[in-house]
Amino acid sequence: MDGIKIESFSLGRFFTNTYFVLNLKEKKLVIVDAPSGISSIVSEFEEKGFAPLFVLLTHAHIDHIEGLKEIKLPFYLHPQDKEFLHNPNLNLSSLLGSPLVIDNSPFLLKDKIEIGRDYFFEVIHTPGHTPGSVSFKLNNYLFCGDTLFFDSIGRTDIPLADYNLLLKSLREKILTLDKDILIFPGHGPFTTLGRELENNPFLKE
Repeated sequence: MDGIKIESFSLGRFFTNTYFVLNLKEKKLVIVDAPSGISSIVSEFEEKGFAPLFVLLTHAHIDHIEGLKEIKLPFYLHPQDKEFLHNPNLNLSSLLGSPLVIDNSPFLLKDKIEIGRDYFFEVIHTPGHTPGSVSFKLNNYLFCGDTLFFDSIGRTDIPLADYNLLLKSLREKILTLDKDILIFPGHGPFTTLGRELENNPFLKE
């Protein structure tokens, strides 16, 4: 995609993927998900002249929000996951014995989020893994958090998750996209929708 570059990093104890979306024309940077250990990477891009704008959260489990404590950037979140920020049982940090509360208030997601003058993310609500899980579509890229993985889908054995709702989101919101779209998940390698349609056992149900 001309003018846009994606840099990915797997960080923290959960090997969570964070994506740095670079607007090369305007030297602007948007971050998708914020695992722990992210601050040093943000600093590296600032030294290269990129201005970080904000963080887009696919959902609000600990492994995707822990890094918000390290970086002082505004962040966007779906309103149905807002409660997770203040509830360690919902964001799953209580299971680890280190309850996490994010005090800062998020901007609530709308249909489109701009990254400079020429590019924007389309916000697609894909509930199931959490009530407020979203996917961000940027042309032929889809950042889907823990909704869809290489050969798998998101867990639903956790508070407020819903397996049938997750399958509905996949069927109605993701499987209708172009087959060659690149899938950037919250964990593991990137893939394509076409590859998952052929090989992912959960998409055959």
